[in-house]
Amino acid sequence: MKNFCLTVSMAALACLCGCKEPEPNVLTSEEEVRGWNLLWDGDDPTNGWAGVSAGCSNFTARGWSVANRALLASAGADPIRTVVPYKDFDLKVDYRMAPGASGRILYFHNAETNVDSSVAYALASSPQEKQGPLEWQTARIVARRTSITHWLNGQVIERKTRSDVDLDGRIVLDPGTGPVEFRNVKIRLFGKW
Repeated sequence: MKNFCLTVSMAALACLCGCKEPEPNVLTSEEEVRGWNLLWDGDDPTNGWAGVSAGCSNFTARGWSVANRALLASAGADPIRTVVPYKDFDLKVDYRMAPGASGRILYFHNAETNVDSSVAYALASSPQEKQGPLEWQTARIVARRTSITHWLNGQVIERKTRSDVDLDGRIVLDPGTGPVEFRNVKIRLFGKW
């Protein structure tokens, strides 16, 4: 029994030492089976995204670049939005930003109407690190019928009630005071009711 426990412990340690972080902006086979789609491929920020400014039909936002398969928004960058509107969805976004920076994810955004019905998810800045780079955090928004749930790193941080179940709109990445980095922007749509 002692040798078995030692073998299992060594195998677990070898896995921990040999395992590396998964490549960003790639769906796992499990995510594909569960219906997840990438909203950004890690290379071309113009694919499926546009500037938020009225009349922008293409990616004309200033202050954005791509590095190390992450979408970088500099301080003061313009917000960007999806070209397609969404209604019932499960959205996951990895992000990181310096302490003191602000940013947010908006959803149900309709700049084309006189009344903007956006709902905001405020991005929490990373805790001050003593050494090394800032850590990636995962924001998750689940909007399904009358229920909206905001998650951060696997923990529920807010629940909301949705009064208009037919409301849809664009998803917006708003870097606020920035800089902010985004990657693994994934969405799963819920079917008709």
